[in-house]
Amino acid sequence: MSCCVEICRRTRERCITRTWRTAERGQRRGRVRRRHYPCKRVYRQRLTFLDLSEELCQRRLRLSQQVVTDICSLLQEQLLPAGLGGHGLPVAVKVTTALHFFAPGSFQCATGDISTVCQSSARKCIRQVMDGLFARASNYIHFPRDDNSQNEWAVGFASLAGFPRVQDAIECTHVAIRGPPHEPGVFINQKGYHCFNVQLVCDHRKRFMQVCARFPGSCHVAFILCQCNIPGLFQTGDRPKGWLIRDKGYPLETWLMAPLRNHTNDAQQRYNQSHVTTRCAIEQAIGVLKMRSRCLDRSGGALRYSPARDSRIIVVRCVLYNIAQQRGLQVEKDEGARQSSSVGDNIEEEEEDEENEEEEYDDGAPIARPATHIAA
Repeated sequence: MSCCVEICRRTRERCITRTWRTAERGQRRGRVRRRHYPCKRVYRQRLTFLDLSEELCQRRLRLSQQVVTDICSLLQEQLLPAGLGGHGLPVAVKVTTALHFFAPGSFQCATGDISTVCQSSARKCIRQVMDGLFARASNYIHFPRDDNSQNEWAVGFASLAGFPRVQDAIECTHVAIRGPPHEPGVFINQKGYHCFNVQLVCDHRKRFMQVCARFPGSCHVAFILCQCNIPGLFQTGDRPKGWLIRDKGYPLETWLMAPLRNHTNDAQQRYNQSHVTTRCAIEQAIGVLKMRSRCLDRSGGALRYSPARDSRIIVVRCVLYNIAQQRGLQVEKDEGARQSSSVGDNIEEEEEDEENEEEEYDDGAPIARPATHIAA
């Protein structure tokens, strides 16, 4: 009996000793672990467009510092941090990160390096700035219908090659995207890659008056024209006093001036020459747009988002392009070769459209229907 009591006593002492040693070891670990945490949180130094020189800002963001400052003031209320802690990213950091994504068309990880932010923060910055500019797109891309604007456009286009009463020039271009998971076939164009067929209308100053970026690459230009709001402007009673310059892929309308296929005299030849020279305005505008925005040019890759977001990115890039045109920002001289190559690609696409016009377009309906899940 005494042996059993002794064994129980020793077992109890061992358990108490083990419990005390375990508690002491946990306290030591806790003390050591707490020493690794700093007494105050350390924030990394963020870089903005104000830390760049004027030349470097225009090279990396495609805009001047003054224009970027105005964009920050425009989106100030929408981009302010929502939390009460006061440690959110400043507006200048968000705008710098988003503009650096739109200009070179790089990945989000590389885009965040300019402001030393992570990929998730770069994604949020891009989305907030994109939504803010998209909501204000009608302030920069619109079709004025007053008499003063119409007279100014007519005089401006007439000064190019003597073509009278021209209001705007219309053209379509392809913007490469990643193949969507739903209905990827309708986005494949005649060259075999997924894209949007974007319709653009510009004035004599190469500013976009209308952007339609909601139709896949398989849609014909005539179908896109019928589905947008341009015919409604020229077919109503209060229509513009003039016409649009188009290529041979568009349907025959009284307000669309196309080149003659077979000219038989000198007058028709002069008409074609004047038509081609006047329509170069939209070709040059598309070339400068893709040069300023590598994310819209196929040489810079393809947009890797959903079709709805890709459509918004295209519209936002046209907004930034119009802002740059209004401020008179010139394109870098070393990018001149890219402009000519982009214009050449558009002309090559136009020639292929003319060759396959009878095969792709039949009674006003395209072979491939537009996807219904794309945001208008």
